[in-house]
Amino acid sequence: MRKNLKDERGFTLVELLVVIAIIGVLGAVVTPSVFRVVEKSKVARVVADVRAIKAAGYAYYADTGDWPKAGQDSYDPGSGDDYGFLYFMQADGSSGWNGPYLEKPPGTTPWSGQYRYWKSRITGTVYDAAGNPIAVNNTKCAVVTIGGIPEQSICDAVDQRIRESVGYSYVGEESGTYYISVIIWMEGL
Repeated sequence: MRKNLKDERGFTLVELLVVIAIIGVLGAVVTPSVFRVVEKSKVARVVADVRAIKAAGYAYYADTGDWPKAGQDSYDPGSGDDYGFLYFMQADGSSGWNGPYLEKPPGTTPWSGQYRYWKSRITGTVYDAAGNPIAVNNTKCAVVTIGGIPEQSICDAVDQRIRESVGYSYVGEESGTYYISVIIWMEGL
């Protein structure tokens, strides 16, 4: 009779603590890998988004002979003109316009920042795929800015992938978050 009682007792406290410790160790090993995979997928999404915007800009250019107008033609177009993407989707009066070139504005970045498109002239330093600096002075360009990047290390990873597969870039920091301005076209290139 005693033998039957012992078999129905269940787990001891020590056995439960061992199982919990094993689960904790496995969780500690797996969790960083999961976060790296999530960040890599965010970087891949940003690169794909910027490639699509660049392709839409080139299609617009092929049809009209110029780059899409930014609704405000300024560095920081706002929500009133879909963050500068309005004329990717609506005719702007340019002859040859055969859009829409984007179905909808790209929306937010994976880090809850905004994509912004603008045309301007830039002065400063941009970097090519190899990381080589290129000085520019009052150079006409079309730019997509990726905003809301939370950490320098993530910004560096995104910037490297952007330069390798999309084009020239400029990295900046504003109010504790980072942004990357990707030059999709620059005069003289």
